[in-house]
Formats: sequence, C-alpha cells, structure tokens
Amino acid sequence: MLRTLGIAMLCLAALAPSRVDADASVLIVQQGDALSSIAKRAGVSVEQIKRWNDLDGDMIRIGQRLVVKQGAARSHSAARSRSEDGIDWTPPFDYGAAAPGTTTESKPRIAARDPSSAVATRLSDDVDEGKKPKRGETYRVQKGDTLTGIALRHRTTIGELLASNPGLRPDRIFPGQTIDIGAPRPEVVFKLERGDSLLAVASRYDVSPRDMSRWNAGLSHRDPRPGTNIRLYTRVPVSPSEAIGPTNRGRLENGVRLPSHRGYLVRSPARAYGTEETTRWILGAFNAVDSRFKQRKVVRIHDISDRNGGKLRDHKSHQNGRDADISYYQAECGPKGCRFDEFRASQLDVARQWTLLEHWLRHGQAEMIFIDYRLQAKLYRYAKRKGATKAQLDRWIQYPRGKYEPNGVVRHFPNHEDHLHVRFVCPYSDLNCRP
Repeated sequence: MLRTLGIAMLCLAALAPSRVDADASVLIVQQGDALSSIAKRAGVSVEQIKRWNDLDGDMIRIGQRLVVKQGAARSHSAARSRSEDGIDWTPPFDYGAAAPGTTTESKPRIAARDPSSAVATRLSDDVDEGKKPKRGETYRVQKGDTLTGIALRHRTTIGELLASNPGLRPDRIFPGQTIDIGAPRPEVVFKLERGDSLLAVASRYDVSPRDMSRWNAGLSHRDPRPGTNIRLYTRVPVSPSEAIGPTNRGRLENGVRLPSHRGYLVRSPARAYGTEETTRWILGAFNAVDSRFKQRKVVRIHDISDRNGGKLRDHKSHQNGRDADISYYQAECGPKGCRFDEFRASQLDVARQWTLLEHWLRHGQAEMIFIDYRLQAKLYRYAKRKGATKAQLDRWIQYPRGKYEPNGVVRHFPNHEDHLHVRFVCPYSDLNCRP
C-alpha cells in the first residue's frame, strides 16, 4: 500500500509544472522554461544559477535539475559528481532518459532528433511486453462538434476516426453519437534542421500536412526556419533504425549508411552502416569542424558496422551500429586523408581534433572514445585553455589520472595509436540496445 502511494506521488510530481517556492532549492525544468524566467521566479540572477549548476551557456533541458537557491548549491554539487542534470553520466549511460522522479509511462512523448525536449522516451509497457493494446477511448458528440475538431482534440486524424468507426460519415455527426477514438497516438517533437521541409516531415511520419498544421497553431505554410519545433502525433517509429544487444554480441536493424561529407573519406561503404543517430551525430561533429576551420582537412573513416550488424571481420565490437573507427587529425595529411598510421604526439592537429570530440562530449552523444593516452595530454591542456572546467575535464577525459583510471569518456585502450574509436550511446528510442 505504501509503495503504491509512493509511486503515485512520484507520478504527480513529474506531471506538476515547475515552480519556485520560498523553500524550493532544486527544481526540474519543464517545457517552456528559460533561465531568465526561472531566475526571476527564484529571485536570483541568471549568472548565479549558471555558476551553481556549472552551466557554460543558457541552454537547459526538460527534465534537468537546477539549483535555484544558494543553500542547496553545496549539497547539490556532491550529487553532481554522480548524477548531473538528472542523468547518470558514468559511462555507459542512457541518453535521453527521464530525470529521476519522473515516469516514462505518464506521457507518451518521444523526441525526434532533439532528446533534450523529451519528457518520456518509450511508447508504453504494452509495446515492450507484446501485450494486447488497451481499448481506445470513446467520445460522445456535443452540439457544435465537427469531426475535424474531435480529431484535433484527441490527437488523432480523421482517417483513423473513420477507420475505427465503420459507417461513420464526416459530414453527418450528431449530438449524443458515440465515436470510438481509438488508442491515442504518441506525441513526437520534431526539430527542423537545415534542408528539412514540412512536406518531407509529413511524409517521414505518415501524417498529412493539413493535420500537421492543425496540431501546430500558427505554423506557416512555407517551410519555417531551422530550429523550429513541430508537434506530431504518429505511430511511425521516431528512428527507422534500431541497435539491438551490446556492441560485441548485437545486431542492427534498418541500418543507415553514412553519407558522404567533405570532411572525411569512407574506406568501405558496405561497412559504414550505423543507427540513424550514429550517422547523424558523426555528420554533426564534422559539420562543427567544417564551420570553424576554413581550410579543409580530411580524415578517414574505416568501419562502423555491416548493413545488418553482427560480427564484423577484424573487429570484436562494431556489431550494432554504434562504433566507428576514425583516423586522427594530423599536422600533415595526404590527398587521401589523414592515414591510419602511428605518429608523434607533436603532430596531432589538436585544434581540429578537440573540436570534433567536444561536439560529441557536450551533446552527451559518446559513451566511450578510445584514444591513446599520450595524445590525451595534449587534448586535455588544449581543452583547459579553451575554457573547459575541471569538472567537465574530469568527466570527459581520463588524463591525468593514469591510463588505468576507469573514469572519463575519453580513455586509453591498447592499439589506438593510429586511430580513435568512438562508441556512441544507446539511442533513447532503442529499448533493446545494451551498453
């Protein structure tokens, strides 16, 4: 009885909007929150909140825990060594997991591309356990109702309402009529990126542009700017791919081949398949390098996974689309890219190399990055000069604690003198993925 009551209280706490009382010391960020509004409600400055929470910028995530009162800063800092922003950062961790004290079943919301906007990361227990889906809700038509309005209110489409109610005519509904709404669709928050179009998004998630406009009041008929969040209700999986099992005993479903990029050369396209997230995160990091450095320098990407994953020749891992071998940026690289050759630490192009790594580290996308220990020293000193805090460096890089120190995303592993090995985190929507 007490256990049931405790779970119910946690669920209610997760659904409550964020607020700052006189006694509040830590809050959980909710949708629509910003540092400025949180600081105003708490009666403190934005800079104080950033200092207490070791924030580099103004970006915060839904589900993130923030210290908003000075008295809690010291006690909260101890907890941050194990769990920062509500996520256990000790590799391996679950990227996009809900913050402690929230329930992933309470809101069937999934984030597409932007896990920071996700409150929940799974459909339901019925999906996981192969149970029969629960019976859909019913609605009694009220005076003035239209089928379009009913569909909009219940996060579904006219097509699904017609399919769930044989004989129903959209132009002839009457007050008192009972309509089967069907099982609710999960909500997806899609963040537009450069090159996306509304038509492509509608096609990708099997919804009509008209329904998408209804769900997003004020959405322009023209393609909105990159960065715009679009709310969808769809049964289509957020990601077409799925990493299954661990990296050394796993497989890959619906693998996505890494596309070409001016920043790298792929040795074998047949061995360059990964999850949709892996390929997108690789592209994102190389875009970051490309945007910072005018002079182009090319590295080589050797292997990610086979199209369907599984055992890959010459590798013990690389089985579920989350591993990639990439040559280091070097001071001198030939026309075929920076080669997989051992080189002196003084020849490392540390500026480009850190830009690539920092993108993955700051976005929480890398579970582990194997880099020879002699190269970690240069990366550590460069990152420190560029403003990385001691807490960040301790979390990110094994150096200077020794090559056998178990902590640090960037860590030493034998036979990585000529290339780095990045292992990306399990995509938050891949429930059968194992670290």
